[in-house]
This record gives sequence, structure tokens and C-alpha cells, in this order.
Amino acid sequence: MEVSINITDKEIGKRKPVRLKMDKAESRKKRSWIYILLSILLIAFLGVGIYLGYKGYKIGKDVGFNFSPGRLIEKKRDPELKKDSTGVYTNVLLVGIDTRDNTKLLNTDVIIVGSYNHQTKDIVMISIPRDFYAKVNPEKTSFSKINSAYSINERKGEGNGLVVLEEIVEEILGLEIQYHAMINFKGFVDLIDSVGGVYVNVENSFTDYMYPKGNGYETVSFKAGPQLMDGDTALKYARSRHSRQNGEGSDFARARRQQKVMDAFKEVLLSTETLLNPTKLMSLLSSIQDNVKISEFSLEDIQAGVNILKAMDSEESTSSTYSFVLDPTIGNYSLVTTNIKSDGYAIGPTEGLGKYTKINEYVKLAIVNPIIYSENPSIYVYDTGLGYQSTKTKTDELKAKYKYLNIRFQGTKFKDKEGIYIYSNKIDEFTNTVNILAEYIKTENKIKPEYLTTNTAGDISILFGKEIVVEEITQESTN
Repeated sequence: MEVSINITDKEIGKRKPVRLKMDKAESRKKRSWIYILLSILLIAFLGVGIYLGYKGYKIGKDVGFNFSPGRLIEKKRDPELKKDSTGVYTNVLLVGIDTRDNTKLLNTDVIIVGSYNHQTKDIVMISIPRDFYAKVNPEKTSFSKINSAYSINERKGEGNGLVVLEEIVEEILGLEIQYHAMINFKGFVDLIDSVGGVYVNVENSFTDYMYPKGNGYETVSFKAGPQLMDGDTALKYARSRHSRQNGEGSDFARARRQQKVMDAFKEVLLSTETLLNPTKLMSLLSSIQDNVKISEFSLEDIQAGVNILKAMDSEESTSSTYSFVLDPTIGNYSLVTTNIKSDGYAIGPTEGLGKYTKINEYVKLAIVNPIIYSENPSIYVYDTGLGYQSTKTKTDELKAKYKYLNIRFQGTKFKDKEGIYIYSNKIDEFTNTVNILAEYIKTENKIKPEYLTTNTAGDISILFGKEIVVEEITQESTN
């Protein structure tokens, strides 16, 4: 059976252009991974309709679109994305791959998992560094850098690479993955060039004298501040990892820059009429045709994704995105180490190679309480009247509730003060964590008490004083 979908320029012109509201800069900044994935899926779907009118149906199969004629008729009223076994999260693996002709390595330099919470509408992004050691070959017991997993297994048979990489990532993070998307360097460059470049606010100036070029190296430099980057420049910004300036020479810094570029691409994509412009749409489609691999998706997936995008871009949206990188600082320095091997630099779990119990536990806590774990404050607790042992017990309860945070009991500061106080020692920082913890410890006192004339340690201080006794006024006493 021949199937064709026709979308004419006239029909496209009737649709309302998609625009971002300029007064929502903060909320726009918080939505990167899901925009990228769903936008790629949306490009693929809309592009299939246009492309079929010109060149046939092959492109749909290439990008993973599962088309069935009956689905045009059987349209679900409230379609949903696939979810994990909890029924709460949709998890997506995003991969960037090195396919340069001179290397032939097929290394994955970008590995990010995005988790969308269907209840809170929040998004958590977790980056796994390319040098993280894992069991990359199921047939062997040895461990190697995770960025080689796709290449090793893809050479065993086309399609094996992403399947095995997905399984490895699921084991490391303890998350079930429902979708994946992989893009190579050429596709990355072409995608960004097709939308006219991206604006990126470079946080730190740095120079990399060993950026790979052909069989050698070149020097790349970036100055702090906002700037327009074309595809090639954005790729260099996202991939550089040999600078010795401002902490920008690590895998961890690179992972954070990759998330910046993703967010910048999303802003350009959705702040223009790209998806409604046939010329730009065909350019985007051309970029992804041979350079992107996406897990199988359907009309229902596309419709569900579009519904989420609309809801997230509405005035009523409270959706936020929280970013994490598996670096040595995560989980109060207790999860990841760079000393996993005795014979050289290697990143891995502190428990030992292949042991992910703590990382799994942390990830589950982070996606449930992303605000606190992303702010990641040091929390110091003082006894100001409740009593040493009672305050220590309260501290232990906090540690059990919010495991892997830096929570410390600092002993007795006063013996006669009343009430519970919690406050940030840094102006306009950690406000969200203070509010959440204030509710948990049942206090409305969120500023430093007047009786405290000296500074306390930590990002956030909690003072446990004596319980305030409210005397009851009886009827007799008023007569």
C-alpha cells in the first residue's frame, strides 16, 4: 500500500507561529533536554510529511518513525509518552558521537539522560563523563571508558551499539530508559547552522591548545560573555577539554558546556518560526537524515510530546529543569572518584568498578527532590536550647531524609533560646532549600534571629531552641 502525507505551504502558513515570550527568560532556560528530543522528533515527523511528497517514505524509517495508516484514523484523545515502571517518569538517553573519518572510533563524547516527571512536570538532566569506567563489552569482564561502548558493540552488528550503551547507562543510574536519540558531529554542526547559529553565554574565558583537528591539534579560545556561535564554533565549545584555565579542562566542565549549547539551540529553535517554515524545515531535515538515530516513535509519541511542549510554554507552567554531572563533588564527594585505577587517571564509582548502589540511590533521591540536590548546600545544625542529644537526633533524622547532602551537627551554641530557626548565610541563595526544609522541620522562622550576633558556618544554618510553650488563658483567669 502506498501512503502519502501532504503538507502544503499554504496550510503551514495558516498555523499560528510558535514564539517564546521574552519575559520568561528564566523559565526558558530551564527546559533543555526535552525540547531537544521532542523537537528532533517533531522535525522528523513534520519533515516526513513534506519529504514524502518529494522523495518517498525511506527517510521516515531511517530516523525511527513507526508509521501505520490506521493510526491516522485511530487518534487517541490523550496520548502519553512511554513511562517507566513507576508510571511517573519518562527517561531519554541523548548521545553525541564522534564519526570523523580520520578517527574511525565512533566514540560517544556526550551521554546525557533526561528524566521528565509527569506529576511535577520537572526535568532532571544527568551527564555521565566520557571517561567514566564501565563494563563496556558484555562478553568480557574488563572495564573501559564508557565512550567506547557504542563503537565496540556496533561493530558486532548494526544496531547493537545503542542497545548495549542504553543497558550500561540504565545500570549506572538505576533508571529505565524509554527513548534515545544519537547525533554525530556533522549533524550537530549542520543543525546549528541551519537555524543561523546559537547564542551562548560563555561563563569562563579559556584557551585549549590541544583541540583535535585531523591527525593533529589546533588552538581554540573563548572569551567570557554572550556570543553568537555557528555550528563549528559551538562544537568546539562543547568538546574542548584540555584547557588549563578557570577549571574548563575537565570532562565535568565540558559536560556542563554541552548542556549550555543544548539549551541555546532550543531557544533559537523555538523562538523562530523554524518548525513552520518549509525551507528551514527541509534544511533541518537534511541535517538529521543521515546524522541522527532515534529510537522508534509513533504518532502518539509525537502528539504527546507536542502537548507537553505547549503546556511547558504556557504562562501557567511551573516546570523547571535541574542539571547534574557525575563528577567527584556529587553526593557530598561520596559517589565518584578519579582514583578508581591505581595505574592512572580514571573516573568511576567510589564503591569500586561496576558497583553502582550509591549512585543509583542518589539519582532516585535527586529526581524526587531535585531542588535541594541541585542547590546542594552545606547545612550546619546547632543546639540553641533544645538539648545536645535531642538536637543531634534531629540532625540524624535530616541526614536520613536527605542522604548525600553535607549536613553537620555543630554542637551547643546556646542553652536557653526558644524556637526553631533556619536561614541562608548567603543573600538570595538557597532560598528554595530553606523553604522546603522549613516545612519539614515545622518552622516559619526563616531569618537569622536577633539574639545571634555572630556568624554561623555553612550555607544554611538550623537552630533548634527550646519548644515555645503557649500558656492557655482560662475563663477563670479572665474574670
